[in-house]
Amino acid sequence: MADESLHLIATLTVKEGKLEQVIDNFPFLLEALKVITATVQQVEPDVLRYFAFQTKNSEGQDQLVMIEKYANADAHKAHIATSHFQNFVEQAKDLLAGPLDIKFGPFVVGYESKANL
Repeated sequence: MADESLHLIATLTVKEGKLEQVIDNFPFLLEALKVITATVQQVEPDVLRYFAFQTKNSEGQDQLVMIEKYANADAHKAHIATSHFQNFVEQAKDLLAGPLDIKFGPFVVGYESKANL
């Protein structure tokens, strides 16, 4: 049986000074990511991997890169339809320098963890 999993990378380029913008004593964008990550882990069993790391692009802009893995394409469609995802997009839109840069596809080669070897 073919592997139906879907791997996704979503890059969020953050407006100058907005990565750690403090609203109500919390770094807003980072706190919003923590909330959605915890919610996804609790209520979306077909989201198999969901985490972010921070980097900068070639222009020096702050970026957050989401690494995601879904059991299949339907799991991804279900994820983007959830209220918690839609709420995150709405909250983050004014903090981003542009649209999300999303790339996705099937696993091709390599390993996901040493436990899989």
